[in-house]
Amino acid sequence: MNITIGNNIKNLRGKKRITQKQLATYLGVTEQAISRWESGGGYPDIGLLPSIASFFSVTVDDLLGITTTEREARLADIRAKIDELNETGEDSEETLREARMWAAEFPGEEDIQANLADEICRVHMWEEEPDLALLNEAETIYRTLISTTKDNDFRNRIIEALAFLYAVGFRDKLRAEDACNLLPSMKYAREGAKSIVMAKYARDNNDPAMLCHSQDYIERLCTTFCDTAAAYIIHDIPNDRERWDEKIGYFEKLIEIYKFVFGDNLLFYHGEVAFLYRVIATYKVAQEKYDETIEVLEKMLHHVLEADKAIAGDKYTSVFTDQLIYPEPSDDFDDLTVHNNAFYFRDRMNQSRYDPIRDMPGFKKVCETLEVNMK
Repeated sequence: MNITIGNNIKNLRGKKRITQKQLATYLGVTEQAISRWESGGGYPDIGLLPSIASFFSVTVDDLLGITTTEREARLADIRAKIDELNETGEDSEETLREARMWAAEFPGEEDIQANLADEICRVHMWEEEPDLALLNEAETIYRTLISTTKDNDFRNRIIEALAFLYAVGFRDKLRAEDACNLLPSMKYAREGAKSIVMAKYARDNNDPAMLCHSQDYIERLCTTFCDTAAAYIIHDIPNDRERWDEKIGYFEKLIEIYKFVFGDNLLFYHGEVAFLYRVIATYKVAQEKYDETIEVLEKMLHHVLEADKAIAGDKYTSVFTDQLIYPEPSDDFDDLTVHNNAFYFRDRMNQSRYDPIRDMPGFKKVCETLEVNMK
């Protein structure tokens, strides 16, 4: 991309009959800095771009000399990087700096602004004593987006993020609950209404394809329940040793729910079942039931490999899901973009909890198979 910001500032300043000193005073920089920009000896700090553009009543794109095509290509590149970070979870001060640069570069793009707030939260919200100034910055961004966006789905996503910020970052249960209350109730959820209304239409008009809305709702209810129940079992049922078999039993019941809803053709949800088997294995190995641990890891491996075979356009075949395809028919589906399941599950096998079985042939076979298939 050909950046012509120095010449553009010089031309805009000339049209407005503003001296370098006057512009420098407005921006809070030195006159020499303005001179360097205009001569091509440097560029303004990216955080100054909105102020410079506002001063001259132009867009940041105009200031940078970016064409529409260049702008769209740049946005596509940034969004691809954001998707990658969301998948890999490799958040750091460096990724936060990048998020700030992108937000300054595209102040009118809601998802880019939301990414900045999200990145602040991911990097700092979980600290024992988080920087409240940074959390307040994220809160302000979220609040602004909630009040200005015209996209209801986006608004709801931001409300949920704000609620997490209050609960985890600020440790404020009242504000967290108030934020959650901004979301529509489950009773009037879009998917629930479609499941009732369109099922009635399907029956009255002999149009079974419209049962996809009921199936979509069944899928969402299943996955929401299983995700919530799994987190509850892991974190909220006391992890006393005498309760480990009880917790294993609960995980096995969740696996049966997935199989009940999706049958053997789990497609994407093979990955969810694989996760549950991996959690069961952590309890088995802690109980020193090493042979049983290997058996569970072999089941995990089967579902990992099956999950990685699924491709967009595959159809579910269960009676509850045979009108659905993979990916699910929704805008909020987030598929893997960088690594496959085998990559992440192999990484988990490096955990020290598996040291007692690391030299067992069955464990080595699981790891070797994951390595061969990971991307």
